[in-house]
Amino acid sequence: MSFAAQLVGPAQSLRRRLTINIVLALFVSMLLAAAVLISEFFEHIEESTRDNLFLEAREILGQIDPSAPDLGLDPSALRFRGETGAYRYTVFDASRGVIAGGETSRDIQAQLASMRPGQAMEIDLPGGRVGGAIREQVQGTEIYVMASTLPPGTGGSQLHQLMHEVNEQLWWVLTGFVLILTAAWLSTRGTVASLEELSQQANRIGPQDTDKRLSQQNVPTEIRPMIQAVNSAFDRLEQGLNAQRDFSSNVAHEVRTPLAVLRSSIDRISDAGIQASLAEDLSRLDRIFEQLIDLARADASRGSGFESVHLRSVVMEQAVELGSEAVKAGRRLAINGDTDCIVTGHAGLLGIAVNNLVRNALHYAPKGSEVEIEVVAEPPAIRVLDSGPGVPDALKTRLFERFNRGPSASPNQGSGIGLAIVESVARAHGATASVSDRPGGGSVFAITWAGDT
Repeated sequence: MSFAAQLVGPAQSLRRRLTINIVLALFVSMLLAAAVLISEFFEHIEESTRDNLFLEAREILGQIDPSAPDLGLDPSALRFRGETGAYRYTVFDASRGVIAGGETSRDIQAQLASMRPGQAMEIDLPGGRVGGAIREQVQGTEIYVMASTLPPGTGGSQLHQLMHEVNEQLWWVLTGFVLILTAAWLSTRGTVASLEELSQQANRIGPQDTDKRLSQQNVPTEIRPMIQAVNSAFDRLEQGLNAQRDFSSNVAHEVRTPLAVLRSSIDRISDAGIQASLAEDLSRLDRIFEQLIDLARADASRGSGFESVHLRSVVMEQAVELGSEAVKAGRRLAINGDTDCIVTGHAGLLGIAVNNLVRNALHYAPKGSEVEIEVVAEPPAIRVLDSGPGVPDALKTRLFERFNRGPSASPNQGSGIGLAIVESVARAHGATASVSDRPGGGSVFAITWAGDT
């Protein structure tokens, strides 16, 4: 998993979407805040500049002495030349002629002419600049004083002032951004953690745990209706599954009585040929219902009654039971492998599964051959090996389906339930049922546990 996936979750995940949405909202908020801040900054600069211009003009007025040459001012002074500094000063006489300074034009003089005595007025200057002018009488002499901003050649600007302010606040802005982003990440992670826990709970629910439900503890209120709906669906599925299991089991048990009556009737038939044929059909039918009962037991087990089971003992018991049947069929049984492999399970169900595997092998193994039953310790497994015709690759994935008897089976051969029982027993034990080719010919049927048992 990439670093980005570990940090904000995989692509299309809720955690990544929440994180991205929060970051975008934060970014837009910062842009809006920056726009408002800049707007307020320039508005403040404009108001402050206007006030300062009038203060500067009044300061110049306070220095004027009409009885002194050039009104007591030094026209060659730096502040009147306007080469440096933040302000530029120009002093006009009653006819708007320049006494000191150089900020003048016909437009400026026209604006000064519109002023009333004692009035302070903003003056529009070339280049979008602004000036502050005051018209006063000093000791009976009419004087105009104008202070202006940003004279040509000046290095200062409003942009420089703005950047200076931003640089002073930059670290605080970055710190706030990191803190908000961290809080958003922690909040998102905490919100999604409950969903990840729900996902893990759902993954743990299987055929053996149909009674388990998703927990609503520590789950956001908005998600609880969905969990309740999922749990209700699990309830309906469990009810349907239990009804199906009960039906299969009840049918199999209910049929036993009529089968016993039918068997008694067949025994009274005088024709030996007809009696043998009907008895064979009845035995096959009886076997089918026995398998249905076994299948219902395997489906209904769900891990109940499990304890430590010695696989060698299970295999030995079934070999003894099927030994005479193997001899009658002209086959041999052999047991090998580990002698001390123990798993947690149900000995009766495992015996039923082994019985079905061995019967299947005895049926397809050629006469005079040997069927091997092997116990493996790592990983735990029971394997049944035969030297029969094998199983085509196209059939291997479907062989453990119910009522699948294979393409070579005749109508009177088996019911297609035996291997389905094996698969159901394996699933109930957390194991897998499989078939593979045996080196040299034949098949290997196995029940294999995934790991620790």
